This record gives sequence, C-alpha cells and structure tokens, in this order.
Amino acid sequence: MALHLFFSWLLTGAVFVFTPPVFDGDAETARNYLNTIATILATIFTLSISIVMVAIQMTASKYTHRILDFYVRFPYNISLFSFYLLTIFHAIYMLSKMRELDNGLVSKQMDKWISADLVMLIVGFVWLLVYMYAVMKLMKPETIIGKIEKEYLISYNRGEYQEALSKIEQIADIGKRAVNDMDTMTAVRCVKNIADMLHNTRLPTAEQDKVLWYHKRIVEQLQGLASISFSQRETVVSGAILREMFEMGIKYVESGSLKAAGVIVEGYTMIVINSLAGQQQLNMIATVVSHIYDICCEVVRKGTDKEAVHGFVISAFHNLQEIGRQVIKSELHGHSFVARHVVSNAFGRLLAAIIEKDGPIFPHPLIYELFYEYVKLTKILFDSGDLKDVLTITTWMREEMLPNMGDRGVIHPYLYLFMLLSSTALYLQRKPVVTVLIRAIGKYFEPDAELLDQMNANRLDIRHLYDYQEPERYLTEVFLLWEGYYRYARKFPEGPKHALDVASRLLKNQGEWIDLFDGLSPGDFLPTET
Repeated sequence: MALHLFFSWLLTGAVFVFTPPVFDGDAETARNYLNTIATILATIFTLSISIVMVAIQMTASKYTHRILDFYVRFPYNISLFSFYLLTIFHAIYMLSKMRELDNGLVSKQMDKWISADLVMLIVGFVWLLVYMYAVMKLMKPETIIGKIEKEYLISYNRGEYQEALSKIEQIADIGKRAVNDMDTMTAVRCVKNIADMLHNTRLPTAEQDKVLWYHKRIVEQLQGLASISFSQRETVVSGAILREMFEMGIKYVESGSLKAAGVIVEGYTMIVINSLAGQQQLNMIATVVSHIYDICCEVVRKGTDKEAVHGFVISAFHNLQEIGRQVIKSELHGHSFVARHVVSNAFGRLLAAIIEKDGPIFPHPLIYELFYEYVKLTKILFDSGDLKDVLTITTWMREEMLPNMGDRGVIHPYLYLFMLLSSTALYLQRKPVVTVLIRAIGKYFEPDAELLDQMNANRLDIRHLYDYQEPERYLTEVFLLWEGYYRYARKFPEGPKHALDVASRLLKNQGEWIDLFDGLSPGDFLPTET
C-alpha cells in the first residue's frame, strides 16, 4: 500500500511539474472548466465505488466473506483514491484562488495548473479502467482461493497450525458454495488446493505421528465437501475428491504411517455411510471399495511390521464390511453389488497380494482372520441373496485356483475358504448354495482329509460363524458331499447320459390344460408311452 501511495503522489507531482500550459481561455471558462472537472471526477468516483461495493457484496454472498478483507487491503484502493481526491481538491482549490486579470484571462501559473488538471482528468479515466479490471480479477474465485492459500502458507510456516486449518476451512466453504451453485470448475479447484496443502504438509511416519491430527482435520474438510458434492450429484467434483484421497492414502503408506492411511479408509467409509448409501450412486461406492482394496494391497506389499500390517488389513476389511451392510440394507441391488465388488475379484487381489508377499504359507494368521471376517459378510448374501451372487463368488475363486492346480500350497487357502463357505451355507439350510459351491469348486479339486482335520482342529476359532453351534458336523457333511461329487465328476466328466421318460402320466393336473385343447380332454392327445 505504501508503494502504491508513493507512486500515486509521484505521478501527481510529475503531472503538475512537467505539464506545459496548454489552457487557452478566459477566467470564466477556467471557472467552468475546473468546476466541470471536480463534478465529473466526484460523480464517476462515487458511482464506480458504489458499483464495486455491490459486486463485492454479491461475491461475498456467493463464495466467501473474505473478499471484503481482500478488498479493504487491495493496494489499488489507496493509489486510486488518493489520486482522485487530490485531483478533485486541487480543482476546488484552484476555483478558490481564481483571479481574473485586466484582460479577462488568468495568470500563466494558473494556466499551467489548469492544464495539469486536464492531464489529471485523462490519467484518472485510464487509471479507473485499470482499477476496475483489477477489482474484477480480485473477485474471480481462483484469485480468492490463491490469496487464501498464500495466507495458509504464511500461517503454516510460522507454526500457527490452527490458523492454517481455518484457511483450509475457508477454501472448503468456497467449494461447498460452488457445488450448490453448480460451479464445477471452482469446486474442483478448491479440492485441488486442499489436496495440495495436504500433500505439502509434513507427513506422519511410523515413528512420528504427532502431525496426524493435522492430517485428520484436512481429511475431514474433504469429507464435508464430498457430502455436498454427492448430494448434488456433482460427479466431477466427487471423483476428484475420491482420487485425491486415494493418492494421499498411497503416499501415507509409502511414508510408513499406517495410522494416517487408516484415516483415509475411515474417511471413505464415512462418505459412503453418510452420503452415498441409498442414493443410487453405486458407481461411486464401487470406486471407494476399489480404492480401499488398493490401499490394503499396497500396505501388504510395502509393510515391514507384520503386526501393523495385520491390524491395518483387518481394520480396513471391517470398514468394507460396514460398507457392504449399508449397501445391502439401502440399495435395491445391494446384494449383487457386494458380490461383485466386495467379496469377489477385489478380495482376490488382496488375498493374492498376501500370498505373493509371504509365500504359500498356510495356516497364515492374517489369512485366517481375514477369511473369518469375509464369511461374516457372505453369510448375509447366502441368507437373503440370489444364487447369481453365489456364482459371482465361485467364478473368481475358480479363476484364481485353476491356474495353480498343481501347486497345492497356493490353492490350500482357497480350499479352506471353500469349506468355510459351504459349511456355513449348510448351517443356514441353503442347500442350493451348497450345491452351487460344490459343483463350481469341488469338481476340479480332490478332497484333502488333512484339510478337514485342520478345520476341525480350529473349530473353537470358527464356531462363532455358526452362532456357536458345533461346526464339526457341518464341515464333515460338506466334506462327504465334496468327496462324493468329485468321484461322480471323475466318472461322468460330461454328466450322465440316460433316456428321458416323456409319458403323459408325468404331466400333473392335466385338467388345467383343457383350454389349450379348446375344451377337449388333454388325455385324448397326450402320449401314453415313452
């Protein structure tokens, strides 16, 4: 502001010093001339400021009240105001000092000052155009966001973290208002700015989590912005938020802070529960589920602390369980969605990542517990879903297992899961589900008595899946069915071939079809022998 004020005074002084005396009129003309200059400048100045204040107020209502602060500190104000006021006061002062000579003219010094006022008038018009352009640029949302971001950086670098968080909240508020006004570009810009602030903040690590609270607060702002964008179905903004959160989650994993990555997973879960479930936006929920699984796979691949990896994966799957339950409860095709996106190929990627990292080691503590949590969710599908959902599960299992038929160590976990699924379906008295599972998996893999012994040895760990009933009888019965169907499939690889009996006696309630034969007895026309 001081620089602008100095420039304004410097320009005014230069005009008065270097302007040649070009005015050529009598004293009366000079009076009218100076009066006109003062009136025009005062009127234009007043109207311009009034228009600017209305525009500033509208911008404040649409985006943020911070525009008022920025306008008050706008350096062009001091230069323009001082220039206009000096010109107006000088013109009025010249009127008071006006002296008419004997010949009706004015003095040469007065002539020089009047000429300077003319130049000041021209410069004032040009300066006003520049000023209006600068004000319009100031009111652009990207300029407002940029200024808030600069304030954020100043506060953050000074260690004023609460003040820095308030700046992020202001940008989030601008984004929310932009979403409500269908201003997609501004909302996406806000998301990008918040994400940049998050990326450039000092990352928490496995050894240092003191800054984790700061990251949580920023993620919460993204969640709040996401809730508005999802409710308004702004898919571009919503996609940007999910993408930025995913990139940050991967960055947390690379830094070694699984707690921070867990914040992202929990944020995803809250977005689904509060904003997506029941809103017919399954494509967005599918993106969330895919991102959570991808983060889990990255944790498995890059994690060095097995206990921490174990805890993270199980916690993340608990969040996936909650997402699955909410989708099943609130969406028309929720069961099919969970079958396709939660308990099929995406889960297979996670399982494959664990096996690839640690090798085909089974029993594996993480895989054990992961299977138990997995079965809790699939039981809901078995109990109230369709058989096509079961086919989705069996398809990914078979696709994972068949290429590794010769490696018993690799397929052993899948067979363990197959037995769990089949036995719990039998416990739920869903015999069609048991039939589908055994036909899809049991046909290709020979039953292993050691597997049954292992599962029976673990029956105390798995009986909660059977509501604390004894699981041994269900496991044994499924194993016998599996063994029988495997033998059957070896004997009849393409299914049995036998003649079909098409005698009319097999057609029950023949009288119901009397209209088909125009009132005549169907028995007169149906065949009696095969």
